[in-house]
Amino acid sequence: MTRRQTTTSRGLGWHHQQTRTRLLNRHRNGTPCWWCDRPMYRQPDDNFDHAPLEADHTIARSQGGRTADRLLHMTCNRERGNGTRDHLRPALTGHSTPPATDEPEDLRIMNWPW
Repeated sequence: MTRRQTTTSRGLGWHHQQTRTRLLNRHRNGTPCWWCDRPMYRQPDDNFDHAPLEADHTIARSQGGRTADRLLHMTCNRERGNGTRDHLRPALTGHSTPPATDEPEDLRIMNWPW
């Protein structure tokens, strides 16, 4: 299992953390996520992925964006990546990301009738 990188090691430092804090302070619980359209909450356990909200750059950093200006679920922010797949976001297509669970996927062999 790989360790999750800190904001500083990902090229984001104090300024990004302060921006995220400001966004969280203005956030209203239940506001829909831009990516998946599911409600977002300040408390990580209340989110579908049980992770804290992350500050997202509308214009991806790889494309010159400098300031994070919205919050997304951690999973949604990672799926969005550098923004080249924004036209495929589940909020537009209706295909939602499956909810994260702690239970292993059922991998039993199906019983075929032949």
